Amino acid sequence: MPPRVPRLRTTPLPALPLPGPVRLRYYVLWKPFGVLARFGSDALRPTLDCHAPLPGLFPVGRMDADTEGLLLLTDDPGLCRSLARSSSLEPRLWLAQVDGAPTPEALESLRHGPSLSTRSALPLEVRAIPEPDLPSRPVSIRHRLKTPTRWLELRVFEGWSRHVRRLTAAVGHPTLRLLQWGLGPVDLAGMAPGQLRELTPDETHWAEQLASEAPERRAARPGRDWTGERLARQGRVLYRDERTDRNPASGGGKPDQGARRGQVTGRKRNTPAVPNPRKKGR
Repeated sequence: MPPRVPRLRTTPLPALPLPGPVRLRYYVLWKPFGVLARFGSDALRPTLDCHAPLPGLFPVGRMDADTEGLLLLTDDPGLCRSLARSSSLEPRLWLAQVDGAPTPEALESLRHGPSLSTRSALPLEVRAIPEPDLPSRPVSIRHRLKTPTRWLELRVFEGWSRHVRRLTAAVGHPTLRLLQWGLGPVDLAGMAPGQLRELTPDETHWAEQLASEAPERRAARPGRDWTGERLARQGRVLYRDERTDRNPASGGGKPDQGARRGQVTGRKRNTPAVPNPRKKGR
C-alpha cells in the first residue's frame, strides 16, 4: 500500500486580530469612617463593595477602618508597588485632629521626624490650621471641657502602618480624627464621604508615570539605613565598626575574644600550661 501523502492547505488561515492596548482604570474614593479598606463580605463592618461595586479593582495602600479620606482604587499593580514602598517621593496631605494644643516645640519635633521605638520618620511639613469644614463623623469625637483639641495639616513623604497616629502620639498629642485629603495631585475637593470618581486625564497621566517607575525616579528616592538608625538609637554601632582592637601579632586577624567581650583572659597565647599531676602516667 503506497504511503499516505498529507494534503497541503491551499487557502491561508485567517489572520488573528492583534491584541489592543489594555486600558487600566484609576478611581478615587472618599472612604467613610468605619469602612474596611478591602473588598469582600464582612459580618461586622461594611467594606468597599458598598461604595465601589466595580469588579477587578483593589485599593492602593492600607487604611484603618477609623481613618477617613482619599483612597485610590485601580487594577494597575505597578501603581500599588510604587506607592507601597516605605519611602516615597509623593506627598501625602493629612488633616489630623489631635488631643490638646501642641506647643511650638512639639510642632518642631514633628517637623524633624520623632524617633519611635522601631523606626525613625523622615522630616515632614506640619502647621496648625483652623477647624476645616468637614462633614460630621457618624461616631462623635470625645469631648473634654478642660482639654482642647487642635487641627494639624501634615504633609508627609512616606507611609507605613498608623504613620500619623504614631507620630502625633510620640510628641504627646494623640490623634482623635484623621483624614487623608490629598495624594500627589489627587485630592478630595468637591467630593463627599462615600463618593467615587474617576481620575482626570492629568491625574491619570500622573498615575501611569508613577506606575512605570522610571530608573531616574528610583535613583532620586531618599535612601534609608534602617539597621544603622535602629542601632544608633540604642547607642550601638555595627559590629564591623567595633573591630578596632586587633591582635598585632596575628597581622590584623580576628580580635581576641576575651578583649572584645571585656573579659580578662586566663593566660597568654604562647605560655605553656601547667601540667596536671593527676594526669601523669596516663
